[in-house]
Amino acid sequence: MRFNKKDLVKIDFWKFVLKSLLNQYAESASTRGKRKLLGGFGGGGEIYPSASIRQHRQIFIGKEVTIGPKCTLWPGTGKIILKDDVLLGPGVQIFASNHGLKKEGIIRLQEFVSGDVVIGSDCWLGANSIITAGVTLGQGTVVAAGSVVTKDTPDYSIVAGVPAKIIAYRQ
Repeated sequence: MRFNKKDLVKIDFWKFVLKSLLNQYAESASTRGKRKLLGGFGGGGEIYPSASIRQHRQIFIGKEVTIGPKCTLWPGTGKIILKDDVLLGPGVQIFASNHGLKKEGIIRLQEFVSGDVVIGSDCWLGANSIITAGVTLGQGTVVAAGSVVTKDTPDYSIVAGVPAKIIAYRQ
């Protein structure tokens, strides 16, 4: 069967439409599936299909939270709490526990050290930022891309760096 140029354009158009619809369905199905597994979910928002979420029942998510592509939420033996209107940019990693670091014994066999992570309402975590165990981000905190947050932050602070430090406050 031979197609003319006009037919090929139509075929390409419908292939594009079908692919877009299938991607939308896969993304919404993935979000719905992940929401059902969580310890708590406030509603609205979005969880991208490529997000890696472990120990689902130890993660609590408020209203209108977006978990961007390739984010990692691993509570381990702790909990991760994302309050309302939180935005996680691509590649954000949140860990609520870590391996022990005692000199005696092999690291991978040591007990986990854990601390709940709480992300306050209206926070924005920039791409590839990392939040470590036991950290609480105050309401309205902004974390610059690529930062590693190891300590609590006050409300409306803007933090950046490795380790993250306060560089400004939202006005």
